[in-house]
Amino acid sequence: MRDDFDAWWKLFLSRFLQEFLLLVAPELWALIDWERGVQLLDKELLPPRLRGRGRRLYVDCLFKVYLKSGEVQILLIHIEVQARLQKIFPERMFRYFARLYVEYGLPIVSIAVLADSNPRWRPDRFRYELGGTRLEFEFRTVKLTDFDPKALEQSNNPASLLILAFLRARETANDMQMRFEVRKQLAILARERGYNDEQLARFDELLEGIMQLPESFERLYEESLEAYKREQGRPFISAAERIGLRDGLVQGLEQGLQQGLQQGLERGLQQGLQQGLQQGLQQGLQQGLQQGLQQGLQQGLEQGLQQGLEQVLRIKFGDVSTEVLDALQKIEDIEALRRLYDHAFHAATLEAFQQSLQAYLPNRSEATPDPRNNE
Repeated sequence: MRDDFDAWWKLFLSRFLQEFLLLVAPELWALIDWERGVQLLDKELLPPRLRGRGRRLYVDCLFKVYLKSGEVQILLIHIEVQARLQKIFPERMFRYFARLYVEYGLPIVSIAVLADSNPRWRPDRFRYELGGTRLEFEFRTVKLTDFDPKALEQSNNPASLLILAFLRARETANDMQMRFEVRKQLAILARERGYNDEQLARFDELLEGIMQLPESFERLYEESLEAYKREQGRPFISAAERIGLRDGLVQGLEQGLQQGLQQGLERGLQQGLQQGLQQGLQQGLQQGLQQGLQQGLQQGLEQGLQQGLEQVLRIKFGDVSTEVLDALQKIEDIEALRRLYDHAFHAATLEAFQQSLQAYLPNRSEATPDPRNNE
């Protein structure tokens, strides 16, 4: 169970790094240029030439971010989650820092998340001194037992409710009835906080993993959230529904590629023969096959994306109107179809998706706009 707990911590930090740092290190958050994005780096701290030899070190989460300052452009943030007391933990934090500094040669911020239940265990530095050589390495710590549950519950930051979920998961490890009630309360609180659809989808997935329930309670939980959805008119997508959406997308793309290859070969042969009669058999076959394959693959990919998108809509909203399906068939721009997947996942209702869909129809404009730029 501990391995699962650690895995969900890592997923939480990778998806909510900005919100987490805003909560626990606002001065560091203010230094980062978030518009330039965040890169999650390889967590094995050995260069490729040395891997497989000697003892390996793995960090929990390592991020590369860019600073707003013109002096130092790139910064590494190393976050380590420690859920139990460990005497050598400060030394381990220093070993991580040293390896990272040698490997990347960039400024590093080291943060330890102490997720244990002992409020008195607070390691924050590693010291070494011998024969006139002295070293003191200090790192930042975030102690979970220091958080006020009431303050977390009232915060609008989604990271606050997820940290509260980690705390409650430990407290309810032996009481599934209580865990069910707490998890349902947190899910409803997230909806009352007004998180956007993307934040809410990421929050739901993490909440399901952090506060795992037996199958019987899981069914009750999903039924409770479905009832809340009907009352509030907001979507709740369970883990099973997410798997269905993913499988539908994959299946649609696979079908599109298969159809594209078949149609490409057929069109290539046909066009090659025709051009061969006009310009010479050898040149015509070569050019025709190339053009036909390209056009066939393009059309097959369009059909695959359209079919996958239709399946996503049916899984999420049930019946899909003929008007929406006809409109999807009119969109031949690959990039536009890809963007519509984002709208399908985030739309609260089919009507909301249909409004976004209108902006991509060919008769709206010659260029394909992205409505997200106006949100």
